[in-house]
Amino acid sequence: MLKKIIASVTGLGLAAAVGVTVGASPVQAATPILMGVHDGVSPGELKQRYPGVEATREFVDGVQSPRTDLRTKYDAVAKKSWAAGLIPFVSIKTDPIKTGNGTYDARFRDLAKWLADKPETYFIWYHEPEDNMSGPAFAKAFKRVRDVMKAANPKVKVGYCAMAYQWGSSRASTKNPAPWRVAADFYGVDTYSGGTQPSTAILPEHKSHERWYDELIRKTPGADTKWGLTERGFKGTKSDQQRAKDIDRETSLLKGLKASSTFTLPTFYLYWNTPGTEGDRDLINGPKAQAAVARMVKAF
Repeated sequence: MLKKIIASVTGLGLAAAVGVTVGASPVQAATPILMGVHDGVSPGELKQRYPGVEATREFVDGVQSPRTDLRTKYDAVAKKSWAAGLIPFVSIKTDPIKTGNGTYDARFRDLAKWLADKPETYFIWYHEPEDNMSGPAFAKAFKRVRDVMKAANPKVKVGYCAMAYQWGSSRASTKNPAPWRVAADFYGVDTYSGGTQPSTAILPEHKSHERWYDELIRKTPGADTKWGLTERGFKGTKSDQQRAKDIDRETSLLKGLKASSTFTLPTFYLYWNTPGTEGDRDLINGPKAQAAVARMVKAF
């Protein structure tokens, strides 16, 4: 568990523990992390607001029909990021049962071939699936999508994006974690502090994230070298200044950690700074928290 690895986090400092190095070296030469931000501005403006940003988070709205050309949908949400030299993480949803039964095979095959000639991207099939289907249904559909796409384009990246909230100890959909341990090219998680978790919780203090890491990343072969945050946000904080402090604490945590046999750093980290489909404006950072995210991006 992350708390067993990180003995204590005080202010912006880290206590010595397994997999943690305290001192100047890790801070001066932080392990590179692919840093991204989902914000309500264009990709070009995003680069100005967060110097050094490398990735974006994009979504094709709704559950797509088997008649839909997924290439057109993908291009519509990814092309501005590609034009700005950024790497888009793109989510597409299709009907899980029909997907598992092969109804969409031709669509995913065409998408994979089309992506072979496009700039770098990370494809997510059905983000936060724990909210809408069982583990076995997800595993069958995800395996089908990935197998079809990898056969058409071995270099395509097909990933599983989890919902940390659904990995809380009381959540029925992940009570049995085993079916969710699928083979993937990357493993993302959408983790928010606030709501069911303390508003000030950074990663090792977030119980649902911790259980996801322990049950999925630790127990899925190879996952510990290719996991990250596909959405990371804070809500319910008392002030812009407090949120900035919590973001800085998380930055310090990431900079101080050292990859080891018992814990690995995330390989990507995408911060969320929009109201989302729920219209939750509390997720939007004030100027101090926004500056803290910019510092985090620059640190890696």
